Amino acid sequence: MSADAMMLYEALYRFASKDADGDLFGTSAPLAQEAFRRASAGASMPTIWFEIPLSGSPRFDLHVAHGNADLHEHAPFASDAMDGYGELLNWYASEPREGGGLALAYDVGDGRIDEPAVHVNVNGAKAFDTEGFFVHVSRPDAAALYDNFAKRLPQGWRIWYFGVHPGRPGAPVRVDCFVDEGLKHVYATEPAKLEEDLWEVGFTVEGQTVRRVGAEVAASPFGMELQFDVLSDGAPGQTVGVSTQFPFVHASAARTLWEPAGDAAQLMGLAENSRIADARWRRIQDTMFSMAARDGNVSQALYCIPMFAKFRVRADELLDAKAYLQAGAFNLPLTRMSPLDDQIPEG
Repeated sequence: MSADAMMLYEALYRFASKDADGDLFGTSAPLAQEAFRRASAGASMPTIWFEIPLSGSPRFDLHVAHGNADLHEHAPFASDAMDGYGELLNWYASEPREGGGLALAYDVGDGRIDEPAVHVNVNGAKAFDTEGFFVHVSRPDAAALYDNFAKRLPQGWRIWYFGVHPGRPGAPVRVDCFVDEGLKHVYATEPAKLEEDLWEVGFTVEGQTVRRVGAEVAASPFGMELQFDVLSDGAPGQTVGVSTQFPFVHASAARTLWEPAGDAAQLMGLAENSRIADARWRRIQDTMFSMAARDGNVSQALYCIPMFAKFRVRADELLDAKAYLQAGAFNLPLTRMSPLDDQIPEG
């Protein structure tokens, strides 16, 4: 990890938290900083995700994502890179340039960073060596679990990423799917169709809650995503994550979605009325920024934008709500030195 990457991470966290850690992020900043240090692979600055629960004690989890092209460009890596996943990085860099890269996810809020989840982004990949991935994360048994689950996907679902959670009970295989736009519209008006498709992949919990939450997310103008943890018996367990994907836009445009009349605020209001979120979601507006900074001959863009909200349903009960903030930094041409608040982040 370069000193520059750590400095950028510290700047991103400082701007997002506004130095008011306890109000939204809790008090785990030092642990998250250590997690970032471990997860930085010696490539370019990774993309950061702050995963923030919207009720309970203020806290956050940290995701550190390395892009496909960056990993290919900087290979080979030392064996201890990316918190000991250096051989995984080297294997990935030896594969065709399919998919979007690798990420580590740390349960910072629970004080556990020694067994991070590891995910591979396969969105848009025409082919991917899933067996090779699971071998390199020491879970060769999980390849069959994943393959059997993937074969049951309804038409209109596509896998965005998958991976393993070695530190969680049962060491589940995480599978995350996007719902195509046409099918999303069907779910908005025919909630029973969503329940039918969930049964098709083995999610057998009956009830009105998953229908209601799914219809509310599907009716929003945002993208829709479904997330499962496949257990050792091949079943997706009793929890499904229903997520909405916000657009990747500049900070001023993102803030309007969270104004009282905004579409994001409407979904958060439903979550608050359901008591899976409290008033802290209104602080999400304060985390957003997009700006340019110059260091010698280098001009860089720094940004933090909310990209997802996830609502988890377990045994037909709403469990919780979380917001996912994407933060990052990338180089700009020297001619682009104006503030980025009227420009879409790039990279």
